[in-house]
Amino acid sequence: MNYECGKVDIEELLACSLNLKKSEFKIFKLLFKEEPALTAIELSEKLSLDRTTVQKILKKFLENHLVQRFQENLDNGGYLFRYKVKDKQDIKKHIRLILSNWYSKGNEMIEKL
Repeated sequence: MNYECGKVDIEELLACSLNLKKSEFKIFKLLFKEEPALTAIELSEKLSLDRTTVQKILKKFLENHLVQRFQENLDNGGYLFRYKVKDKQDIKKHIRLILSNWYSKGNEMIEKL
């Protein structure tokens, strides 16, 4: 959206509502859209990010209950972890609530002018 004072980036608002940085939001957005679950390597390749950076961000997502991790056992032994967004509807509801609160607070400020 463009305004007299500049451009408001909707993705930045969404990232802010989830307390995510830009690079974190890129990963989150891809996980939100993609099915089936993705590995850290797949995410790093699709987004041209370092694998260790992706792994650190995925760890943060797990700690904040934004994603689920699944273990995929490989035929030749070993395993991979796959990640997907935990509950898309709950996350959408949370974002809508945050944006609604911002809107209400903005209206309150306007009324005080």
